[in-house]
Amino acid sequence: MNRYRIYRIAVGILGLLGLQTAVGDGRADDAAISSSARSAASVPDHDHARAARLRGEIQPIAAILAQLAVAVPGEVIEIELERETYAGQRLWVYELKILTADGRRQDITVDARSGQMLQQDDDD
Repeated sequence: MNRYRIYRIAVGILGLLGLQTAVGDGRADDAAISSSARSAASVPDHDHARAARLRGEIQPIAAILAQLAVAVPGEVIEIELERETYAGQRLWVYELKILTADGRRQDITVDARSGQMLQQDDDD
């Protein structure tokens, strides 16, 4: 395992630990959001994520994780919140990497507003 991958896994795990402590007070979506979702202004990423949640544009990550725990069981090793285009519409999406019990990595894309799974890929 290369140093970069270990770093990404460590950052993902630390983010999850932070999420679990923030779930109770509604700050779960203050998680790291990818740099591609940053605006030109120098507003911190977590402020964009929190504002989107308060506007009703995204569900808290805790709700998304609860849904995925049933549909795609395994260990979540990375979460990103990004703004992307699907079917001609700009959407907030959660991109998750999940390590399954048999050692496969699943890349999951979820509509952050509806919770609908948009894409699921095996990343062998």
